[in-house]
Amino acid sequence: MDIPLSSRQLSAGILRLAVPHVTPDANNVQVMSLFNEHTSLIGLPVLENNRPIGMINRHIFLSQMSRPFFHELYDQKSCIAFMDKNPLIVDADSGLEYLSERVIETGDKAVTEGFILTQQGQYIGIGLGIDLIRTVSDLQARQHLQIMQSLEYARIIQESMLSRSRNTIEKTLDDWCLHWHPRDCVGGDIYAFQRVENGWLMVLADCTGHGVPGAFMTFIFSSALEKALSLAPANAPEQLLSLINQHIKQTLSQVHPSADRSQSNDGCDAIILFVDTQNEQVSWASARMHAFVLRQEADSATTLESCRKGVGYTDTPVDYQWQRYQAPLRRGDTFLIVSDGATDQPGGPRNVMFGKKRIQSLLAQNRTLSMPALSDALLAALKAWQGQQASRDDMTWFGFRW
Repeated sequence: MDIPLSSRQLSAGILRLAVPHVTPDANNVQVMSLFNEHTSLIGLPVLENNRPIGMINRHIFLSQMSRPFFHELYDQKSCIAFMDKNPLIVDADSGLEYLSERVIETGDKAVTEGFILTQQGQYIGIGLGIDLIRTVSDLQARQHLQIMQSLEYARIIQESMLSRSRNTIEKTLDDWCLHWHPRDCVGGDIYAFQRVENGWLMVLADCTGHGVPGAFMTFIFSSALEKALSLAPANAPEQLLSLINQHIKQTLSQVHPSADRSQSNDGCDAIILFVDTQNEQVSWASARMHAFVLRQEADSATTLESCRKGVGYTDTPVDYQWQRYQAPLRRGDTFLIVSDGATDQPGGPRNVMFGKKRIQSLLAQNRTLSMPALSDALLAALKAWQGQQASRDDMTWFGFRW
């Protein structure tokens, strides 16, 4: 990662935050008390002889302790039961360039959960990934060339993250399409695809913003999804959305928003769709995401049901429960999910939005085409509609035919 010269003179220690810590002798009641007392605390370091041996993630700890009988089982046990034994540990004298490289190597975990700072092996505090991002971004803003180099690097990281899902789709589905096109070098749209027992899972999210801010949100969403899948099954999309909502709100301090606690109102629109290939059923939970189905025997496409609450935003309660929808699958059924970069794109003679109805009509008119050809038809229609207008947002869509 190319860092401006001025940032090489700065060390990781400038990001130091003094936070409470515990030792392996502490039990989980004490950990719960510290998290309740320090509501903005994301991670709780665990020290032995003042040397870090792990980190307790707030979101994972509270999620686990909220399960039935977990208090009875774990209250008096050592806090290491919920400890991450491999947090990122960095010497405070290390430069920001080295720290950034380590964060990239570690993945989005270090961005969302933070890292431990030491001096000569002794614990001195923690640092937050979001603070590292802000610091580096402020420095890079002074040097345009290096900003563009960093954006290009971010694009490579983002495309690499998405390519794993695309490769899995290619190995799993026969007739499908996927179009991902950020408005800028990097974007705020993200997708994820997983094969599971008796089916597969598709997630598509449109995060707040585009460009760099949107890309940062996709990393947070990716981390939230990974944690959600460790706590809920793939065939429970409504539970996964709720867990993602909790993680994003906790990461961005939007659990209890106030003027001095939260300066952001960020989140995403998202859909989680699970296809049960054994029983030929599809289930989904949607947070304001546009999705359509064209049944084999139907004359026109219909819109899949969706809840009106977005994920992670300050006006979405931390305990909000999304509704689960389910429907049978029949051979020839066509599904298409699109981000609002497509539906909200202005154009045409009156410079109005492309809209959902045009997509529904396009699905019906091109029902005999393969999914890749249908995707090409949608892209051509959008470009013709857009004309000389600038792209309004990132555009992503995913479709498959059963």
